[in-house]
Amino acid sequence: MVQPMEAATGERRGSVFVPAIPGLPSGYTGLPRELVEASQRQRLLHGVTVTVAAKGYGDTTIADITARAGVSKKTFYEHFPDKLACFLAAHDLGSQAMLEAVTNASRAAVHAGADPIEQLRRANRGYLTFLIDEEPYARTFFLETLAAGPQAVARYRDCREAFVTSLRAWHKHARRDRPEWPTAPGIAYEAAMGAAHELALARIASDRAAELAGLEDDLLNIQLTILQVPDRR
Repeated sequence: MVQPMEAATGERRGSVFVPAIPGLPSGYTGLPRELVEASQRQRLLHGVTVTVAAKGYGDTTIADITARAGVSKKTFYEHFPDKLACFLAAHDLGSQAMLEAVTNASRAAVHAGADPIEQLRRANRGYLTFLIDEEPYARTFFLETLAAGPQAVARYRDCREAFVTSLRAWHKHARRDRPEWPTAPGIAYEAAMGAAHELALARIASDRAAELAGLEDDLLNIQLTILQVPDRR
């Protein structure tokens, strides 16, 4: 099996939720205001992600978030009007980072001269590695979005659709080099990405996120089967 990305590089990617400034003293810091505000916001996004992952969206309070972030409630309301707004901002940050991890992995494979199937493998690896590295976000994204209500669900669907669009683009490009591959109906791309989602969900929900690293080959084969790719060598 091809090793996970961090094992191949010898490096572990830092969490996208970790603030650039780990801690800010109270009172005057001497730092530029925009840097202080950016750090406060990042701490709140980290706070809501970790707290919701641990307690669930419904049981999480603004006091929980600020305590985890190490900021005051006054600071919270300077950034967000309510808990939902903070949650949505964290959801958006994580979704964008997850999409970028997949896109960057695929692009790196293209630049390295990998064939289309290896490109898809690397993209899947980027996805699975992200979920392992960002387990609190993964729990929040997969398990708590529905509890946050319609706006969160809409963001969730947008993210899923972005992955479907990405897979469709990969398949279209791959068929230029593999004209013998059949076309695929739109629902096939949804099903292929749905397989990735369900495999991840089952493990995240049962505290087995570490097992995602071992799904790379199975996920690739499932997706290629759904897309009816005939030659997988």
